[in-house]
Amino acid sequence: MSELHRESRPMILYHYTSAAGLYGIVASKSLWTSHYRFLNDTSEFRHGWDIVLAAIERRGTKIKQISSLAWERITRFREHSESVHAFVGSLTSNGDLLSQWRGYNRGQGFSIGFDADWLRQNAEEQRFDITPVIYDTEQQHAAADEAVAQLVARLLEGTDEPEGARAQVKRWWPHALKTALALKNEHFREECESRLVWADVSWPPGLKTRVAPAGLVPYRSCQFGQFNKIIIPNSTSHPNNCGIEEIILGPALAPQQVWAVEALLATHQMRLAIKQSAIPYVAD
Repeated sequence: MSELHRESRPMILYHYTSAAGLYGIVASKSLWTSHYRFLNDTSEFRHGWDIVLAAIERRGTKIKQISSLAWERITRFREHSESVHAFVGSLTSNGDLLSQWRGYNRGQGFSIGFDADWLRQNAEEQRFDITPVIYDTEQQHAAADEAVAQLVARLLEGTDEPEGARAQVKRWWPHALKTALALKNEHFREECESRLVWADVSWPPGLKTRVAPAGLVPYRSCQFGQFNKIIIPNSTSHPNNCGIEEIILGPALAPQQVWAVEALLATHQMRLAIKQSAIPYVAD
């Protein structure tokens, strides 16, 4: 492969999913992001949130000096955290990872590869952020401190409005939540995860719920269709692909699933690479 061709290849972000998930993503031209309180492991959020709260406490005296009203609003948000909502989707730069395959039907899932630039621009149109997860402890504390420093800077700018300080905290609080969701225990480092996140102090427009084994789960769709005219330099993708570059089949899937995926794509006038996992893994 020439250096020119290698450089022109897009960066890919992958989303692991089940057969039902692949069908839903292709058919609906969207990714579903689940409410953060319904993550498979709730300790994932707790880890990052504790780091952000510690950063707030470290600057607590400074914030109180600037505005007691701001600190009052922070206290209220901490006591009533259910009033803030965030929706999360998982992405990774590694599309063929054994630990991920094991988590999706014991190797019988799919890995969908998106053009990272296309997905990022598409997400920003809908107020989603795509943020690489931070696993290093020092970098996590630095990220939390930087987030709180942004709040302090906003408060120092001042305002003549009586509710100005409270309003600044309200506008900043979703950023605190997004920061927490980007901090993950170092033992998950091999996942190379990035997170697709939407957050605000109220329920989002287009809110939906889905049925899961444990009950109902609130979710928000990150849509592809209406933003499919985004232009990515050097892209050779088919125009109907919605930013999808390739699909990798799990290592425990039957060989005929290649044809099944081809049929699904043909139904939706999509043409892209279909690959099989290179991992020698057989489900138990």
